[in-house]
Amino acid sequence: MSVEQPSTKEWITSSPTVIDGKPRVKGTRIGVHFLATQVVEGGRSPSSVAESYDIPVAAVNAAVEYHRTHPDRMDSLERRREGLLEEAERNPAVPTTPEELAEFATESRSVSD
Repeated sequence: MSVEQPSTKEWITSSPTVIDGKPRVKGTRIGVHFLATQVVEGGRSPSSVAESYDIPVAAVNAAVEYHRTHPDRMDSLERRREGLLEEAERNPAVPTTPEELAEFATESRSVSD
């Protein structure tokens, strides 16, 4: 019996303005890498991960499939993340927590008359 693979096009999307353009589950801010690593590296079942984030199991399976079939993109995003973490370690002024990022975004906005 053949098992149909999840449709990544049905469940996975990306846009520059949501989680910095990283692939994610449609309608959420839950990233493909985040979900896939919990299943692949963390040993969790797709149903357990889906239940934790209140998303369909098919969405988790699609994230795992996308992660598996787009290794270059996933590696590139991971290298970028690691570079940002290294920069934050070298420079304490780099915002890293949600609170620091919110404050940084507020301070960065220009006010016009």
